[in-house]
Amino acid sequence: MKKPLLAFGLIAVAFCTMGADGAGCDGNPPTTVKAREEQKSIQAANSVHFDENAERENIVHRLQLTADPGKLGFILLLNHMGQPILYEGVKGKITSSQKRLTPPDYASSAGAGNNNYVRQSASDEGTFGQSDDYIYYWNTEGVYRQWSGLYLYSDQPIRTSVPPLVISNQQAAK
Repeated sequence: MKKPLLAFGLIAVAFCTMGADGAGCDGNPPTTVKAREEQKSIQAANSVHFDENAERENIVHRLQLTADPGKLGFILLLNHMGQPILYEGVKGKITSSQKRLTPPDYASSAGAGNNNYVRQSASDEGTFGQSDDYIYYWNTEGVYRQWSGLYLYSDQPIRTSVPPLVISNQQAAK
């Protein structure tokens, strides 16, 4: 699918209307009331500093928790009605099928002139298109699992009021 890089040009024009110092592309201060208001808004937003921020702290903590490839966790797989199907230990991180190691698109030019397009890159395995949404992981015995339903993951054992249909006999906590 070819998409012109028109959006990039529009973004460049938008940034050109007001520099970081509040000046226009020609170095002069903005002349319209709206431009001056936008300048004040940008300056106010840039002056806000967070020494403590719960959202950022949550993200950092989650990244620290899930970044360890040897981390042991627990997963409860649920059917479409929310009933437990499988409970087992997980080694490492649970990953979404939509994650990739390569960028999904790349810029390409089709000859002379402004014929620039964004093209779809091949996936990590060299194919194009999208796959179904699913998660995948390895259990503590090294068995690969792929699941397209609901799930609950925790770094601590999960207690349920309804026993799962299958409880893996592996010893994840040891």
